[in-house]
Amino acid sequence: MTGRRGAGGRRAFLTGAVTATAVGVGLVATTSAPATAAGNAADWYDVKAHGAIGDGVADDTAAVQSAIDAAARAGGTVYFPAGRYLVAPVPVAGKPAAALSVNGDGVRLVGAGSKAAMLVKKTDGILLRISGTGPSLDAKGTTHRRYCAIENLGLNGNGRTGLLLELYYNNNTHIRDVYLTSNADIAVDAVELWDSRFHDMVVESCTGPADSSRHPNVWLRNSSTANPREWGYGTDNVNQVHLTGCRLENFGTGALWVTQGTAGTSNPNGIHITDCKFETSAMKGGPHFRVDASCRHVFARNIYAYAGNFATGYGTPQNIIDWAPSASALEDTLIACGTTTTVNSGVILYSAKGQTGVLRNVNGLYGTKPAGTHIYYEQSSTGDFRVENSYGNTGGQASGAIPTRNQPNPPLRLVAGPVSDASFQYPPLDGTMAVDTTDKRLYVRVGGTWTWTELRA
Repeated sequence: MTGRRGAGGRRAFLTGAVTATAVGVGLVATTSAPATAAGNAADWYDVKAHGAIGDGVADDTAAVQSAIDAAARAGGTVYFPAGRYLVAPVPVAGKPAAALSVNGDGVRLVGAGSKAAMLVKKTDGILLRISGTGPSLDAKGTTHRRYCAIENLGLNGNGRTGLLLELYYNNNTHIRDVYLTSNADIAVDAVELWDSRFHDMVVESCTGPADSSRHPNVWLRNSSTANPREWGYGTDNVNQVHLTGCRLENFGTGALWVTQGTAGTSNPNGIHITDCKFETSAMKGGPHFRVDASCRHVFARNIYAYAGNFATGYGTPQNIIDWAPSASALEDTLIACGTTTTVNSGVILYSAKGQTGVLRNVNGLYGTKPAGTHIYYEQSSTGDFRVENSYGNTGGQASGAIPTRNQPNPPLRLVAGPVSDASFQYPPLDGTMAVDTTDKRLYVRVGGTWTWTELRA
């Protein structure tokens, strides 16, 4: 990083023991406290004072943009009283069409409540853009949009394509108590996003277009294009982004993906996902939650992922979590399904050379057994694994060919023959134990030397 840049069936199933387990992983109930306008404060700009009607019929594009532009001149708050504000994407040179754009730093968009005050997309295109300049506009790099926020406001895609929220070349943005719904595309696309927070965000019924395979609800990535002169190309990474208490439901392809994207070599890093819920009964593809091998320092905890059923015309079981980052951990996670075989594997686990894939308390509560196994160890892995207390309640527990030196640990490493430091990818610490399955011996490393004792029935 450079310093220069500024469902009914599910509810019937999840009763009794299921409900008790779900509570253990921290399911989230999200509410939005209504905001109130700050009287005649000089830095508050009421969209109705700028001519917005908010009846869901009149085109409020120009009026809302006028209020945003007024706040952008020196930083300020744009206030949306209760209402439905219909806005239409308009052409923008060198970028996809967008209805509204925040063109200054320090702008807050605040509504009377995330379902009381709602921006509604009139036609296809991006609903709201909070982005800096792209590389095609600045040959030396991008300039970031900074210190913006959205609170207690709804974004409604009205069944149209195009993003609901574009966060490109952006840092220190806060999204709190925001409701995103009814979009036939990605809901939030974040490229080169730094130091930002999503709190209690709800995304519902954003199922992507027909035959979607690359339209998750939320995508954090370094770049959205491989062309360095196109809008969405990033030369830096996504880093220090937190999602807390977010609920993503009724999606088509996936809930949350964190990836390098289509260009660049800088690793996405410092991503924290806590107390989040990913649930759908409209599956077209997967996975629900994907973190690719380009990522580092990604920590996900208290995650609930439910695969209830398929969208009409779809029926291929999917992998629910694809976990491949380095120096990272997935913990305290529940993966569940109902009576339809929607799950192929609960977790696909990959570990790169010199790294350790870590799962702790990642459990499956399947109403019907997966088509595959609860955990699948990716066969191209060259690193180690540490898998603790992670089991499915039915079906196979694990599959995938792993070289002997990369077996999950714990339990004890199993070695066909005498145990030595060469039995491990890296020299183990004193106190490490392993079992010689050929000679039936238990080995312990003490003072740099392997000692053993016979195992007797």
